[in-house]
Amino acid sequence: MGLTKITHSSHSGHFLLLKYPQEPYKCEGCKELGLGPCYECEHEDCSFYLHEECANATPSAFHSFLKCSLKFHSRAPQGGERFCDACGQDVLGFVYQCKHKRPHDYHPSCLKLKRTFTAEDGTRLHLEEKPPSKCLNCRSSRTSNGIKGWSYVSSCGQYCYHVACVKDMILENWRNGYFLQDGNVNEVNNYRALESSIPNREVALPSGRSSSKIKQIWRKGKTAAMVIISALFGDPTGLILFVIQQLLSAD
Repeated sequence: MGLTKITHSSHSGHFLLLKYPQEPYKCEGCKELGLGPCYECEHEDCSFYLHEECANATPSAFHSFLKCSLKFHSRAPQGGERFCDACGQDVLGFVYQCKHKRPHDYHPSCLKLKRTFTAEDGTRLHLEEKPPSKCLNCRSSRTSNGIKGWSYVSSCGQYCYHVACVKDMILENWRNGYFLQDGNVNEVNNYRALESSIPNREVALPSGRSSSKIKQIWRKGKTAAMVIISALFGDPTGLILFVIQQLLSAD
């Protein structure tokens, strides 16, 4: 965990405090959605937020998936539309870029994604550059904009989700207003929205299995998706925990 109070060149004159918002925010560094810990301006009327990874970005970085080093830019140095090669989202602000003729771009937060983590039911998920199977959400090996993107894959190989698809799921629900109601987290609406966004049974389940086995596989698939959400957007908030509990108790 970083310092609780910092200054940053992108917001000079005000201190930024480490906070744990219980609702989504827009990072003013990478311009991406955030749900977990962030640095927030000390002035309540300022509405300035930075992901921890954006606030603590270093001049250069390296990732084990990549063979070259990356340089930090407050904006992508090359013009035209650009996408993060990890999550598939637009590059609109802070970014790490390699020096290739056709450079790759990565959001600071994407470079810090957990490589491996385990859900409470024991399902182990691994971040993969080249997943062995198609994404359960989009049913494709590539994201909607044609980028291969990174994926989280279970050890058994049965559950695979693009980082891009999971981020799209959250972003769409945020735009539709499911996270907020009269200034509070709307847990019920958000649970319904997220559950409907996770692949249906026909997509996620193999044939030739008993009903009890199918139910167990489906429940694990939903749990895997929700745990990935919490990994992408920071420590689980009360909202995420509520959703996971509802998914685990679903018939």
